[in-house]
Amino acid sequence: MENLKLALEQRGAGRNSILHNCAVMTHSYLNAGTTNDSFLRDNLEWMRKASNWAKFSATASLGVVHAGHITEAMTLLEPYLPATPDAENPSPVSTTGGYSEGGSLYALGLIHGSHVGSSTTKRKEANDFILNHLRASLTNEPIGHGAALGAGLTALGTNNLEVINELKELLYTDSAVGGEAAGIAIGLVLVGSGAGNVTNNLDSQVAEEINEVVSELKNYAHETHHEKIIRGIVMGIALMNFGQEENADVIIDELRADRDPLLRYGAQYTLALAYCGTGSNKAIRLLLHTAVSDVSDDVRMAAVIGLAFVLYKTPRRIPELVKLLLESFNPHVRYASCMAVGIAMAGSGDAESITLLEPMLNDMSDFVRQGALLGTSLIYMQQGDSCNGKKIKVFREKLAKLSSDKHQTTMTKMGAILSLGVIDAAGGNVAFDLGSKNGFTKMTSAVGAALWLQHWYWFPMMHMFSLAVTPTFTIGLKKNFKYPKGFEIQCNSKPSQFAYPKHLEEKKEEKKKRVETVALSTTAKNNARLARKKAKEETEEEDVNIVMEGSKDGEDSKIKEETNEEKMDIDGEDIVEEKKIRKKREPEPSSYRLSNPCRITKTQAECCTYDLDQRYRPIRTQEKPYGVIILTDLTPGEDEDLGTVKAPSIESEDESDPPEPFEWAPAGHSDDTGMKNTVVKE
Repeated sequence: MENLKLALEQRGAGRNSILHNCAVMTHSYLNAGTTNDSFLRDNLEWMRKASNWAKFSATASLGVVHAGHITEAMTLLEPYLPATPDAENPSPVSTTGGYSEGGSLYALGLIHGSHVGSSTTKRKEANDFILNHLRASLTNEPIGHGAALGAGLTALGTNNLEVINELKELLYTDSAVGGEAAGIAIGLVLVGSGAGNVTNNLDSQVAEEINEVVSELKNYAHETHHEKIIRGIVMGIALMNFGQEENADVIIDELRADRDPLLRYGAQYTLALAYCGTGSNKAIRLLLHTAVSDVSDDVRMAAVIGLAFVLYKTPRRIPELVKLLLESFNPHVRYASCMAVGIAMAGSGDAESITLLEPMLNDMSDFVRQGALLGTSLIYMQQGDSCNGKKIKVFREKLAKLSSDKHQTTMTKMGAILSLGVIDAAGGNVAFDLGSKNGFTKMTSAVGAALWLQHWYWFPMMHMFSLAVTPTFTIGLKKNFKYPKGFEIQCNSKPSQFAYPKHLEEKKEEKKKRVETVALSTTAKNNARLARKKAKEETEEEDVNIVMEGSKDGEDSKIKEETNEEKMDIDGEDIVEEKKIRKKREPEPSSYRLSNPCRITKTQAECCTYDLDQRYRPIRTQEKPYGVIILTDLTPGEDEDLGTVKAPSIESEDESDPPEPFEWAPAGHSDDTGMKNTVVKE
């Protein structure tokens, strides 16, 4: 990150607010969820260059860095949070300014929204805090925008009618920026509920009121003249219909048939999220038809990207489908094709996909080059330096060069800078994956990916990337949720294949040698004559000295010459020996063992196996060693070296009744006697 900052400053790009904002976002991607913000603290002067909405984004990026750190969220953001409104001062912030305050409220939402296991009590406290500021800051766009997004993230999927009504108040102020955030936030609160459909997942007590809210949203989308508000509403509707499949067909057909291209744009995302991961032929047919027939570039772009959501479980189909679209005359379609391939093949390092995107890196349109850079970086996520014939190393060098190349356009440099953060997100410890280990679609990841793609229209949506990524850790746990440090996993590949990539070294500039000036022929002759005269005088003086000193000095000189020769010979031998030592390299082992816990990527899991001869054995030996593994102890009486994992807090109101006690052994396990599950009555 330090190299990127220096490169931008040396090339004068540090004065460009867009590139500065992208560099701040790259820092947040590189440190997502790590709580490591030392770079920001050490470079406060550099951070102060951000102004207005860039300041909003810079403050909100703290939410990406500290994602999941819910216990200290309020303390971390305290310097930036707005003053608490009270009876004497109901609106402590003026109608202008408030960019840092708004960004901090957004950051608070990101900290809680990207952490599924966060405490319900903490989420409610954060949500109440944000709603207080939302009520008091309806006239302040930055704070209203940040509060709306923060409220939506802290109330993600709760179907909370109180939060929805507060967001409606902001929506009806007819503020373009605030209204867009309110529309998206309502969708976040109602995500996956199917609100407004004949069949939905809402509680019967609030279903009627929420359905009425959705009808109002659709009417308001037709009435308002603000494109940002319309886009926010249709994205909210798309989020509501996540995973609804056929239940969403009515609203999809209604939006697809509308004359307004913004509503048709929302129809593509509604279709993509409703059929996310299903591989539905009907959805693919509709998206492909729109991708080649709609008159709006934005609608076509959304349709192509939607293919990646529908087919993410069968990613190999995406390069086949978009192969011809990559050659389209329409640059928006080419951009979308690059992003679709990147999302579908994220973290795979697939050589064929990289080959498809390589020509796009030199496309005539700058934003297509941006899409190709982002798509390629998604594919190369968590890949070692040996991936794809070491092409990844060349790509990393290209990113470093493009990010500060003064001959490139701002859009291309923006893509290169963001790609530096994407390819090494969270230090290479997270994956961009819409599905879970067991094949289920992860709602948070799908929502995060869909909203992250909206950065095309609004840069603060870049922060949603933190919702789309998942840590790639593997840990073996006992029944008491403690991990045995002696448990190991066998990886049948060379260590370098899945090792962390080496940092790019900054090239040192060689000192330029001064060129000798050309001398005239007369000057050269004169200098030669003087040199001969001087040399003749020196030789005469040396002859006199030799005669005077005699043989005494001659003997001493011989001794010195002999000793010098011996020293030179010895030094020469040492140099030869050193060279020989450097050339010797130990052969790399063909396999190695991973300790518990460790990082195992999705592609690495294919090369990993369990050692069934060790003390701790997984209950399901046929599963891939990826994620959380429950272990059994073959020698329970012996001493153990156990580590403790901090368990998530459990609230009594959310805890369901425990099941009846029973004994169960999976098929193929040593305790399996061929009997069915036996319930043990107390």
